[in-house]
Amino acid sequence: MGAVEQPRFHDAAMRRNLFIFGLIAFGIVGDCGAADSISFEREVWPIFRRHCVACHAEGKAKGGLRMDTAAGLQKGGETGALFVAGKPEESLLISQVSGEKPEMPEKEPPLSAEKVKVLREWIAQGARMDRVPKMVVPEVKVPEVSATAPAITGVALSPDGKRGVAACRSEVVLFDVDDGKVLKRVPTGMDLVNDVAFSPDGSLMAVSGGYPQQWGGVLFLDTASGAERGLRKVAADTLFRGEFSPDGSEVAFGGPGGVVHVIPVDSAKPVRSMEIHSDWVLDVAYTPDGKRLVSGSRDKTTKVSSVEEMALLRSVDESSEMIHAVATDGETGVSGGSAKVLSGYDYKLALAGVEVTGSGNGATPVNKKAQYLRAFEAPADAVMCLATSGDRKLLAVGTRASEIRLYRMADRGRVSALPKADAPVLSVAMDATGARLLSGGKSGSVQVWDVKEGKLIRSLNPVPVK
Repeated sequence: MGAVEQPRFHDAAMRRNLFIFGLIAFGIVGDCGAADSISFEREVWPIFRRHCVACHAEGKAKGGLRMDTAAGLQKGGETGALFVAGKPEESLLISQVSGEKPEMPEKEPPLSAEKVKVLREWIAQGARMDRVPKMVVPEVKVPEVSATAPAITGVALSPDGKRGVAACRSEVVLFDVDDGKVLKRVPTGMDLVNDVAFSPDGSLMAVSGGYPQQWGGVLFLDTASGAERGLRKVAADTLFRGEFSPDGSEVAFGGPGGVVHVIPVDSAKPVRSMEIHSDWVLDVAYTPDGKRLVSGSRDKTTKVSSVEEMALLRSVDESSEMIHAVATDGETGVSGGSAKVLSGYDYKLALAGVEVTGSGNGATPVNKKAQYLRAFEAPADAVMCLATSGDRKLLAVGTRASEIRLYRMADRGRVSALPKADAPVLSVAMDATGARLLSGGKSGSVQVWDVKEGKLIRSLNPVPVK
């Protein structure tokens, strides 16, 4: 009986196995071993792309580590190899992202337990890299006519007050201030332009921005022709606001990762950067002598730093909300943000030694902030932008409200208010004496104001809209 049935059993088993192998071959079911393996391209790379590449890629390889290429991942950084294939517990990567207080990602929430598990299993399985996707930045195309008006994220006035420029999504638009005629539309190659500034002599424009989560930098343009005079990429994400130094030799702009970048116009000179905040630096301003910078950040602080030493001098304030804008006249720094507070800081007292009361063992520090704080009146709403006149005597304040206020820097007294501004006001700029002012907002229009008369001269749309 057994001799008769045994061949039939083998025939049935063989047919079943051939059927299963056929399903695997045609991709209908997967091999059990293959189903459990971790794919670098599908599972590991998205984690690196989201949490690591911004600080470890071309242009910004912190610690000498690049994680945007297979060669960089295998090489590791200044502290050694990133991982030991087959040994997750001996791998630097796992020790950095796990534990009670993970060191990485820096300044971000820790990775989820699921993501750490994926990395651990990937290394345990040999850390194979089936394919590292090539990071391709899509080409930025500026339409002749936009479906909707792009927000005006930055405006600037030439020193003579005759030309204005507006930052409109991926381009900058030059226009005649007197008649509102558009003179030139200049594509920047940036997906997002955050700010634009004229050099002190008006010959150059500096455009800050970049491509979110890809690169950030400054583009220098010739004012007369719109021709490119140099592009300097300095970060792995877009740069924010800033300005030219008083001598026009360099610019300072805020960036991601709490960094302030000082970028020379001359491409042969190195970029200098200082990480003095713990989050995005949203605005930077030079003192008139070019020796100091005041900066405001999403980390809710306002700080003063030395340009020569590229070092923090003092954190002068910590707000309850993020700081959007800063300005200075040389004696006082000013900042404002979402907390709906506009504050001035006397440099001389803020940077002096700490004063005390009493003597001997009974001596106690004096509250320094109370000594150097120079409060303005409460703004109409959250402060979105600030600008000083060329002579640094006037301060313009744009908020989420439909009003732009002007103050004297010397005594913080209000000079006037410009009503019916397009709100929220995202950018403001003044000429040398503060007689004329430009403002731009979310609506996509630029407004030209006569400050002395307190009236709107004209509104214009830099970009044609369907």
